[in-house]
Amino acid sequence: SLIRHLPSHLLATFILLLIGFVHLCSLYIFSQGFLLSRLTINDRSYCDPTSTSSTPCFIEPTHSKAIIILIDALRYDFLLPHQTDLITQPHVHNHLTLPARLTKSQPQNSALYHFVADAPTTTLQRLKGLTTGTLPTFIDAGSNFASVNMGIEEDSWIHQLKSIGKVIGFAGDDTWMTLFGSSPSTDIGSASQYSEQQTGFFHPNLTFPFESFNVEDLDTVDAGVEHHLLKMMTGSKDPNDSGYQVDQHWDILIGHFLGLDHAGHRFGPSHPSMTSKLSQYNAFLETIVDRLDEDTLLVVMGDHGMDSKGDHGGDSFMEVSSALWLYSKTKPLIQQPENLPDWLWTESDFIELEPSLGKVRTVPQIDLVPTISLLLGSPIPFSNLGMIIPELFYRPMTDTSSTALRARKIQSYSSLESLALSTSINSAQLLSFIETYAGTSDSPGQDLAPRVPELRELHAQGMKFYGNQEFEKSFQAYRQFGSRLLSHSRTIWASFNPSLMFIGIIILGLSVLASFRLMDSTKWTTAGSAAPIRLITITGVWVGLLGSVLGLIISLLKLTSTSLVSNILIGSSTGICLGMIFYKSTSPICNLKTCLKETCPSFGSLASAIPLILHALTTGSNSYTVWEDKAVLYLISICVLLPILIQSLNAPQSRLRNRLFFFTILFAVCARLISTSTVCREEQYPFCSITFYSSSTSSSAPNWVMTSLIPLAICLPIGLAWFLGIADSYRGPASVFFGSGVRLSLLCGVQYWISDYIISNGDLSTNPGLRETGRWVKTLAARFDLVLCLLGGTLLWFLFPLCIDVQREENEGVEKGGKPKVLVIGFANSYGSTYLMFLSSAFCVLFLVAQPTGQMVLSISLIAILTLVEINDSLNDVKSLRVSFESAVNAATQQKPKTQSKENQEEPIKVESTRFLLISGLSLLSYLIFFGTGHQATFSSIQWKTGFIGFNTANYLWSPILIGLNTLSGFVITSLSIPLFRIWNFSPVISINQPNPSNGKRNQGVQIGLISSILKDSLKLIIYHTMICLSCLISCSILRRHLMVWKIFGPRFMLQVLIVLLVDVCLSLFCFGWGVGISMRKVRRAFGTRSV
Repeated sequence: SLIRHLPSHLLATFILLLIGFVHLCSLYIFSQGFLLSRLTINDRSYCDPTSTSSTPCFIEPTHSKAIIILIDALRYDFLLPHQTDLITQPHVHNHLTLPARLTKSQPQNSALYHFVADAPTTTLQRLKGLTTGTLPTFIDAGSNFASVNMGIEEDSWIHQLKSIGKVIGFAGDDTWMTLFGSSPSTDIGSASQYSEQQTGFFHPNLTFPFESFNVEDLDTVDAGVEHHLLKMMTGSKDPNDSGYQVDQHWDILIGHFLGLDHAGHRFGPSHPSMTSKLSQYNAFLETIVDRLDEDTLLVVMGDHGMDSKGDHGGDSFMEVSSALWLYSKTKPLIQQPENLPDWLWTESDFIELEPSLGKVRTVPQIDLVPTISLLLGSPIPFSNLGMIIPELFYRPMTDTSSTALRARKIQSYSSLESLALSTSINSAQLLSFIETYAGTSDSPGQDLAPRVPELRELHAQGMKFYGNQEFEKSFQAYRQFGSRLLSHSRTIWASFNPSLMFIGIIILGLSVLASFRLMDSTKWTTAGSAAPIRLITITGVWVGLLGSVLGLIISLLKLTSTSLVSNILIGSSTGICLGMIFYKSTSPICNLKTCLKETCPSFGSLASAIPLILHALTTGSNSYTVWEDKAVLYLISICVLLPILIQSLNAPQSRLRNRLFFFTILFAVCARLISTSTVCREEQYPFCSITFYSSSTSSSAPNWVMTSLIPLAICLPIGLAWFLGIADSYRGPASVFFGSGVRLSLLCGVQYWISDYIISNGDLSTNPGLRETGRWVKTLAARFDLVLCLLGGTLLWFLFPLCIDVQREENEGVEKGGKPKVLVIGFANSYGSTYLMFLSSAFCVLFLVAQPTGQMVLSISLIAILTLVEINDSLNDVKSLRVSFESAVNAATQQKPKTQSKENQEEPIKVESTRFLLISGLSLLSYLIFFGTGHQATFSSIQWKTGFIGFNTANYLWSPILIGLNTLSGFVITSLSIPLFRIWNFSPVISINQPNPSNGKRNQGVQIGLISSILKDSLKLIIYHTMICLSCLISCSILRRHLMVWKIFGPRFMLQVLIVLLVDVCLSLFCFGWGVGISMRKVRRAFGTRSV
């Protein structure tokens, strides 16, 4: 009953939400099969001192204490010495020189490595790998911004050191508290705010975390880490310093610096702030080395690198290239480095960098875990997949295993024996893990199970050689075992569920058929509760409820291994689709047979689907996916604009021919201008050049863009006024709203990025207050703009009258009956002009969150959208003229209109909709905007700095929204513009029953089907994006073992999922629920019309 009597715009909102729910269910089910998180095992490595085992699980530690310094985003080349005449990046090279200098002068005490991270290169995932020795999974990247406790449950060297009684202190990035403790509820940076339970594995008097997401602040965290670490090293003697216990004992100190990472995100590597941070770290490390005692090991490392713009998150070489430096002041780490045997390494243990740097030693980050565990005398974490760094264990050693201690026979080992023993301990841990993970038929890691016999054989060979005291062969066999295990784990790590993937694909396919069925039901519409669209929706809801009950029963009876939630979602979504598809109407207007007959595709409709078909096919090719930004431009040019241009030549009037030709060329020019703004994927080099930023190593916009922003903000409202002027609807409040309100909002958005640019490129050394003043100005501008757009814009739009002028015609005198004759100027476009005000308010928000080059792209895009609307209006005029001509020719043979048989019966009315070719053009334009605003289907192209617009620190609610709007702005603006294609130049009808017969316009009429026609256009847009998503799902399912699945196809799938869900939300809630509904209400209030 509720659905039967819903107002038309709310019914459309409900229908689109229903389709969105089906999309969400299908994509969730598919993701459950495709994006499964890695199975974790929470077992712990444990050494029993009373064990009689002949194989120890740890060795004599080289040091009893350690200071571990993690410098976020410390790329390897930042530490290498560069010849002065060959320096290409002077801001980052030859500033942090201490590690390379000591490695050269003290090769026995210092070791410097190229440290290779595993993607995704986000901090939280890297900390997991650095502490547990495990590999991350693709889906883990999103949890880097989780605000809930993401504590590590797997074994780690933090767990192991704590279990043997080590006292651990910490200062720096509060992500460590997320993993190994609880976040504080009060002040950050004060140990006094923590209890033993809150600090977890860290000592409460030695715990000093700092907020990690304030990229604007480069110094607070670093200064705090320096202050606290230096004091913890020596103990505080200041009685006024309540944060420390005097002479507090410690064994492990961990410091995590963030300034370098923030400077990279904020300014890029080619900026003086990078020089300042690296010089600061160099001075700090010199202080640490001076105060280091002989029993303390110093470990300095990066968690990941950064790309040429200072960002990270992906798997490009610069993003995964980090650095590791180990230093011992007196105790040697490497015995006689010049005499190390060549068989310790393989070819893959070295990497060629720049020609001036030569080959360098490289190690995976997970190799740190067994290395640091054995160096500090603790067991290797249970789930570790890394292998020890062999040169650090090629040294004489004393056996302190439990067996030797009980026998009171302390045995000394040679360098070769020591290496073999250490490697055997590492291999035993790896074998224990793989046996637990995939060693039996009921083990969780079934995909790895077929590889287990081969791995057992390799391990047995190592044991055999070790028993025969063939230590070199034993070492090589163990290394081969570990290398093969790691290779298999990288290839087969996350387990797929093909059944859930197939179900997700089927449900998404059914949603497309259901959308087509809904489109058929809107072809004819009637007033009242018996409209086919209402009956089909009711049927879908009821069958969906039955499906959810069926899913519940299946779960209770345990007929499948699928979870309860998944079964209910599968049943409900499938039921909704099947109920809509197979609904059989008793009305001759729209029953299944009639609809199928009438919707039999014609040659023209199949031709209009060519852009969609070609676009969908590109998602199955890695090359086309990589070059999708170029493919989209060609699809717009060849498959959309060329047919429209041909149609313009056949227009019956020269005025229409010229108009269509002009707007088609204008749209082509806009599309070409948008495509000139590019960022490049790693795979596109060297055939791509970056134009979105000033250079490939900068995160700032080109200078010409910055100088054009203010003129752009001033002139764009003039462009909007021009389009309104074409329809003679730049009337009433339009001049105030567009000329003042929109222009002020755009200027605020420009001011934000101008302030940001000045901070990034200004000389802060000569003007230290510039940064703080600029930060205050940009924050104020952003907040004022957001309030102006979200509150002022929508409220003023709601309260303002229509964009019309009412004039009395004095020349005509007074009409019969004494009533004056008035002329309503702007009446013909009263729907379109008021909706454009709403669209402009949304555009201003997107304009703010776009970077400067993106602001230019969005402005051109808005002109392109309105151009496409004018093209549609002109094509409709052409069609209207042809229909009028045919009607005039056949007037003598036409039958009289049918009369209504009953007084209350309303005659069905044919609903028109926009050509699918134009909807395809609008869809392709949204993808072109996505690429033009500086994005690609990669993690590294995400513009993280936009998450701080209006805020000084990360906000877990608003930051993801701001980043999402920045990334998907093209899809937001195109989705919200859908109603313009039907309401632009659509005249309200004051009397529904007696339309003016003299009005020869195509819209003479009938306002009754306006909502239905907009709904039909919305379903066409949804079908386009859903078909692309369906193609992505099929491609990922077929290519799930492809080498590039996580580098190319996986990110493209995730992008399309976000697009589909965002389009559903924009069309349902913001378009129909707000924009269309309020526009209809304003027109109805002014003229007394109604739409159903």
